[in-house]
Amino acid sequence: MSQSRRRRYTSPRKLGFHVAPILAVLLCWEVLARLAVVNPTFFPPPSVVVGVTGQLLVEGSLAYHTWVSLRRVLLAFFVGSTSGIAIGLWMGWSRPIRLLVNPYVSLFYPIPKIALVPIMFTLLGVTETVRVLAMSIAIFLLVAVNTMGGVQQIDDAYIDAALDNGAGTLALYRDVLLPGSLSEIFAGLSLGLGVGFNLIVVIEMLAAKSGLGYLIWRSWRLFTIQRMYAALVMITLLGIVFIYGVDALGDRLTFWEAE
Repeated sequence: MSQSRRRRYTSPRKLGFHVAPILAVLLCWEVLARLAVVNPTFFPPPSVVVGVTGQLLVEGSLAYHTWVSLRRVLLAFFVGSTSGIAIGLWMGWSRPIRLLVNPYVSLFYPIPKIALVPIMFTLLGVTETVRVLAMSIAIFLLVAVNTMGGVQQIDDAYIDAALDNGAGTLALYRDVLLPGSLSEIFAGLSLGLGVGFNLIVVIEMLAAKSGLGYLIWRSWRLFTIQRMYAALVMITLLGIVFIYGVDALGDRLTFWEAE
């Protein structure tokens, strides 16, 4: 199957399977809220939420909080993903490094990532650096474990062929280990982004004066429910765009797996 045929076949169908149920739920929500079957104070119609979201974007307040959250997530994702890929490749290839590092990764990996947040704040204080670091560690764990698994599943024949042809350490990583584990790497990146967007809401609710999580919490406390939903819409849209963007990039870079 060609690369272009694969993209035409999977992308629209995958998107349709995800979008159709969401649209159905939103339509039902709209009708039920308009008929007052559900309390429109707590569950305003989606059309009203869309209007409030547009109004807040024009005013600038929602755009500001969105940018703050996006900046935090992207910085944490960059730090966590680059370090996770590097350490994961190293652990996957080098048995001594795996024996040294993997016990610590295995210790922290099963812990719910949200549980890391109060621990980090207690140990290091509530600062912008710690907010980003807490997310980075959670993303690092997911990416490192996936990357290591990707390296370990590479057929030894490819590694032996590269070494027999005089490949040095750098060439081995660049030409064999990294391409061979790309599929697992992108799976880890997608999971890491999902965790990052979940954590940013919790972190900003607990210990921030800006960002979408802060806006959600503040709106709930002030009982401005429509503003709360507007912030939820923005964090959901950002998550969808970036997570599906990573998936699409992974599909494009690993097109040979569908052939």
